[in-house]
Amino acid sequence: MGLEPDAGKVALIDRYIKELELWNPRYGLVNAEGDDLIIRHILDSLSGVKTMQGLGPAVVADIGSGAGLPGIPLAIMLPKIRFHLVERSGKRTGFLRNIILTLGLNNVSVMEESMENLTERYELVTFRGFSPFENKLIKHLKKILCEQKGTVLAYKGRKAQILEELNALDEDPEREITTLPVNVPFLEEERHLVIMHLH
Repeated sequence: MGLEPDAGKVALIDRYIKELELWNPRYGLVNAEGDDLIIRHILDSLSGVKTMQGLGPAVVADIGSGAGLPGIPLAIMLPKIRFHLVERSGKRTGFLRNIILTLGLNNVSVMEESMENLTERYELVTFRGFSPFENKLIKHLKKILCEQKGTVLAYKGRKAQILEELNALDEDPEREITTLPVNVPFLEEERHLVIMHLH
C-alpha cells in the first residue's frame, strides 16, 4: 500500500488489534477474527491513508464509526489530522473512549450521536460499510460538510454496486465523483474508494 509506518505506529495498530480481539466477543464489534480481522478491517481501513493525505483535511468525521473503523487506523497513521468518531451506540462509544485512552491518541474524540444530529461542519467525512449512497444520505452529508470544499471519502466494494447506487441519485451538476480501485493485501475482493465533492 506504499505505507512506511514507524515502529511506534505499528505498535499502536498491533495494540488496537489486540484490544479489538479482547472486546469483540462481548461487544460484537466486528464480524471477523484473526487474519480475517486484520485483512478485512485493519488493512482495508489503511487503504485510504494515501488518498486522505492527498486531500489534506484538518478535521475528519468518521460516520458510523462502530469499532473505530476506519477512523482509528487512519488517526494512528495521520497524527496531524483530527478525527471525530461519530457513533450512536453507547456500548460502542464506551469501547471507543477506552481505546483512545489505551492508545493515547490525542487527535481523536468520540461523539455519541447520529449523523442527523450533528451541528458541526467538516472538510471531510468518511465512512465504511455505513450506508449506501442514497438521496437522503447525500442531503444529510451536505448539512455537515463545509460549503466551499466539503468532501466525502467512502470505502466501498464492487464497482457495479457503486455505479448502481450513484445512478439512482438525483442529478446534481455540481457534484464531482472519482472512484479509485484499491488493492487491499491478501483480500480477493473488489474494493474502491469513492471521493465525492459536494458543493
